Amino acid sequence: MNVISIFIVLQIALLFFMTFHDWIYLPPLTNIREIEKHSTRMGRLINSTIFFFLIFIPLALTFYYQYNFPLWALIIIATMYGILSIGTIASWWIPYFFGGYSKKYKENFVEYKKTHHFLSARGDNIIPNTFHMILHIQIWSCFALAMYLLLKIS
Repeated sequence: MNVISIFIVLQIALLFFMTFHDWIYLPPLTNIREIEKHSTRMGRLINSTIFFFLIFIPLALTFYYQYNFPLWALIIIATMYGILSIGTIASWWIPYFFGGYSKKYKENFVEYKKTHHFLSARGDNIIPNTFHMILHIQIWSCFALAMYLLLKIS
């Protein structure tokens, strides 16, 4: 299996998980009943739609140009996965390692409190749950592959 095939499969898996992770009940990885208490159906639908397009656009570009990427397409793909990577780091990993976020911000993560975690607590900081760690590794892998392709072509 070549790099492009791996990249496409990884993006398809990421598209599925990012789009449906707030809808499918997979205990102990997700706690949909708790999510439903803290967010509206419309809010989750908007969130899922945004994440769908953030993954679908680079996937479509990868699939369409898999044999001959124009530079602009790779820049878009790398930029989108770069933005998603920064988002994961800012929303989960900085609060986990360094804290400092408001109590109100931390309350936004209460729906993940009863999901599976394997990282140890760091005070009252947000703890990334196992499911989000899997998503983050997928996003970071997509970003790394996009950067590899971008550097290879330029």
